Amino acid sequence: MLTVLFLLSALTCFWGCASAPEVPEHRPKLGVAQNSDGIVTFAISTEVGYTYAIYYEDPESRVWKLVPGCENIRGTGEQVEVQKKFNSRGPLPDFTVRHTRIN
Repeated sequence: MLTVLFLLSALTCFWGCASAPEVPEHRPKLGVAQNSDGIVTFAISTEVGYTYAIYYEDPESRVWKLVPGCENIRGTGEQVEVQKKFNSRGPLPDFTVRHTRIN
């Protein structure tokens, strides 16, 4: 009987009788819109405790570069909008947003 209890307790511990709660990873969303004057509006879904940076992919080098002035956007828990001027004659490059947890 003691052996059975030992095996049951060992199996319970092996498969984890307690688990850490799953915390969903924060995945910010980035919306991009451009008007006819070349003004691009970026809309970022933010959370408090994070900073955000917007990058674009350089069409020639295929390297991701920071959008000037969009490297330290503080999360507010709401949508944050930033506007920047881009070349209105050509297509927009690809954009992405990266975030960093702050303490």
